[in-house]
Amino acid sequence: MSTAILRAASAESSVCNMGAMASFDVLPDSIACLILSKLENAQMVAQCAIVCHRWKMLARLVDTLTFESFKLLEKKLDKTRNATCLEKIVTQMLLMTHGIRVLKISYHPVVWPWIPNDYFSEDKVCQWLQHVNTSLERLTLVDPNRVKPQPMKLLHLTECKKLQWLNLCYGFIPEMPILPGRFEQLVTLHLDLIFICDSALQKLVELAPMLEDLKLNSCKGLRTPHLTAFKLKCLEFANDMDVATTPITVVAVNAPNLVTVSLCHVEELVIDGFTLQNLDLIWHVRPTIRELPVLENLHISGEAWALDSVTHLIRLGTNLRSLHIDAYFERKYPIQLQSLLRHLQELVSIHIGADFFECLQTAGGAGAAFMRMHAMTLPRLENIVVVIGCGNNDCISVIATLLKCAPALQTLRIDAGQLRKSMDNVMFFTNLLGLQRNYPQVKVSLVCPQTLV
Repeated sequence: MSTAILRAASAESSVCNMGAMASFDVLPDSIACLILSKLENAQMVAQCAIVCHRWKMLARLVDTLTFESFKLLEKKLDKTRNATCLEKIVTQMLLMTHGIRVLKISYHPVVWPWIPNDYFSEDKVCQWLQHVNTSLERLTLVDPNRVKPQPMKLLHLTECKKLQWLNLCYGFIPEMPILPGRFEQLVTLHLDLIFICDSALQKLVELAPMLEDLKLNSCKGLRTPHLTAFKLKCLEFANDMDVATTPITVVAVNAPNLVTVSLCHVEELVIDGFTLQNLDLIWHVRPTIRELPVLENLHISGEAWALDSVTHLIRLGTNLRSLHIDAYFERKYPIQLQSLLRHLQELVSIHIGADFFECLQTAGGAGAAFMRMHAMTLPRLENIVVVIGCGNNDCISVIATLLKCAPALQTLRIDAGQLRKSMDNVMFFTNLLGLQRNYPQVKVSLVCPQTLV
């Protein structure tokens, strides 16, 4: 009897404890503050602050705030929806907090064309940065100022000694002001839609000795930037031609630890390449690279490519695991398949676009005899994707050679969406069925318009 009573009492105690834990009031301030910080959106934090006195105090201790104009100003008319309106909200709420680590302030004008001077005042931005300079670690600032330099803003950014991640969207930096400090802890720097000259970017990178990740998206003003960054691991230039109307002429990089490079609309790349593992190039880039001994992933796409630039990069990449060529060439000429790929013993996946595929051909005549004596083998190749535009005998020969040299091949995907109408297509599909029967262990899939079937 006593055992049953003890069990009942224990069960009742457990229920009471669960009920107590369901209340926000029993949580310590540190946990409650962490929960409020996860809200991120400043409007939601402000709404929580009016619940009670304790929540008002907790709202001042959050370490993450996001001010987004689309959300905070959604009920205002276009004439009153401006940067000054968001300034007041940010100032009122940000200055009452203590210890902000992550801050995002985004103002996006909704009136087009943009109203002149509709951006944050430099004094206000400096006031915000001065308030958080002892704790700030991550900052995103979207401020649509594209005409006026704001050197004091950069000065206050260098005073944020814990700043590790910085994303600036819009801005005008024709030159770097003389700054007494540096970005000592900055690891990641993203610049979007900013006018910045070569010398300013070079100086900015020099002021960040710990910089590992540098990304520029559609930034104007750059022509021949020469960057030196000894810690840099990832470099990206993503240029939308509708925004950055003139391609960058040369990007020269001195970065002994560089692992990943992604370039768009850059005419020439100068780099040693000894540590590079991932290379992604969109639009023609003339490579000036010594070696690529550890390159694993090569992705080339876009227009205006010179065929010899692509073949040069492939021949440098002796340890390639993934090769993706979807480029369009100004001038095409035949390339011998075996001589181009035979050194890629680590290759696992290959994607061959239509323009490049038309250039490939298998050896014939005396070359065929030599290749039989020195047969190409790609022992690790598992996945092949080819895009075809012409279904002639050369096309089938290339596919047959790839199947023959890849003993570990699992999938072959043939995209015939660009296949031109021709009498050769009937023979192509017939021969393709024959290849499928000869290699039953390979999963062959065909994608083509219904009109060609």
